[in-house]
Amino acid sequence: MTTQKKLLIYKILIFVFAFIVAFLPTTVSRSREVNSRVIVEILGIDGGEEIGVTAQYVMPTGAQGATSKDTVSVKGKTLQEAVEALSTALGRRAELGHCSMVIVGENVEPELLGTLMTATDVTADVYLAAAESKAEELVGQLTDFMKKTGATDADFIAYGAKKSHVATNTLLGFLCDIGSASQSSFMPVVTMIENSDKQSAQSGDDGGEGGGGEGSQGDGSGKQGGDGGGTGMNVEKLALYSPDGRLGVIDKDAARGVAWVSSPIEKGIVTATVQADGETVAEVSARLLKKHVDIKTYAKTNSAKIKVRAIIEPRGDKFNKLDAKNSAAASKAIKDGFSKAIESELRAAKESAALYGCDPLFIGKTFYRYSPDYFETEYDAGSVDIDFDVEIVIK
Repeated sequence: MTTQKKLLIYKILIFVFAFIVAFLPTTVSRSREVNSRVIVEILGIDGGEEIGVTAQYVMPTGAQGATSKDTVSVKGKTLQEAVEALSTALGRRAELGHCSMVIVGENVEPELLGTLMTATDVTADVYLAAAESKAEELVGQLTDFMKKTGATDADFIAYGAKKSHVATNTLLGFLCDIGSASQSSFMPVVTMIENSDKQSAQSGDDGGEGGGGEGSQGDGSGKQGGDGGGTGMNVEKLALYSPDGRLGVIDKDAARGVAWVSSPIEKGIVTATVQADGETVAEVSARLLKKHVDIKTYAKTNSAKIKVRAIIEPRGDKFNKLDAKNSAAASKAIKDGFSKAIESELRAAKESAALYGCDPLFIGKTFYRYSPDYFETEYDAGSVDIDFDVEIVIK
């Protein structure tokens, strides 16, 4: 073998050795780093003498690319201590940056949610949901439900934020609302219902004024079905908050009224009862294409006016039946029906909020913005006379 060939072989061997030294340790360390973390999808927080944290986390399984869900619960004197205990209980670092939803127990104060945003890796745009009682219990039920149905995360809340008639809120939005002049905020209440309850709830929602959004993940009222058995999710009610904590829970109609004003709902399906030619036609449906809300306050009269302009596109056999009789008359009847339905929900929101001394329509914030002197000296949320003006535009 010539000297030139030997030198070429030596160069190749040195290059291979250098490549292994340069890249193999990095690859191994990255693999170890990935395996040392656990991704948390849903985080539950409970208040009290000790802070309880429950995590729904994802772990890789033996099958290639497959994962499994499970939950773990820990407690600590502070939220930071509880989060550290979470990693200890998992035996790996809890990765909170991918969390898609935070479940809030009934005893959690807004101050604790402020700590969650500033002292952990949970992102400011994570969606919030309220448990009727303990977040720990709800996270466990959600995990079982997702295992049975194949759901992967909390997309039903993200879906409701834009396309269903659910008033949603993010962590940052919630804290901003609490810190505003209205000192009020809200988050949707998630409940689990048994199969028999789902059937009765569905039949109960078939009539009445004002339906919800509908799409690939919901039936229009925030419900999530399963495989026909077991449990399902229901997202209809709304928990109201002040800086001191949860004030109470309002029902479906009032929650929908809040959603009309304070949540960016669009592209969903709404329904109304229409009176036409002496005939009552229930559940006339329409697609909500767009909405615009304008709040005006009047310091001199201690009053406010909320105008909602909803652009809808009627659809379905019931509308076609009305339209076939007389297009102009049908159009007016539909506008009147939807206008009454929306106004009814707005008034329900106003009345329910007043019972708790809460301002989820953010009238106080509007007074503060446009009449700061009046707000500081004379404003009284309970005495404000609120009127509603609903305009329906049919496309």
